[in-house]
Amino acid sequence: MRPKAKNILGIDWGEKYVWFAYVSENDNIVMPIWNLINDGSMFFNVWDILMRYNITKIVIWRPDREEEIQKKIDRFIDSLGMIADPEITIERYKEDYSSVEGAAKTGDFDKSSKNDTLAAMVLLERRKDKI
Repeated sequence: MRPKAKNILGIDWGEKYVWFAYVSENDNIVMPIWNLINDGSMFFNVWDILMRYNITKIVIWRPDREEEIQKKIDRFIDSLGMIADPEITIERYKEDYSSVEGAAKTGDFDKSSKNDTLAAMVLLERRKDKI
């Protein structure tokens, strides 16, 4: 029996929604998970994602220029650390303009869940070789 792959979860935090993507060590292909509404029940769903996808590392991005958003993301990371297995590492990376890059893939520059999901994938794609 082949052991379960170890997967890396990419998170693009937003005040209204949080977007997720993952990459498997077996095939190194970034896949979308979609998004969750950023409310009180979100962490129950995040825990389910961690278990379902056998997550061993979490990568979360913080915008380089927006200090207030950085503080909110740091609070999110603190809460995430309380529900995640202590063996799951959580890493922060600076990012900017991932939504623009995601939108460029579709040619649709309107704000949308599709583009923000692509942004989560773009961010993980940027980092997967360094993770």
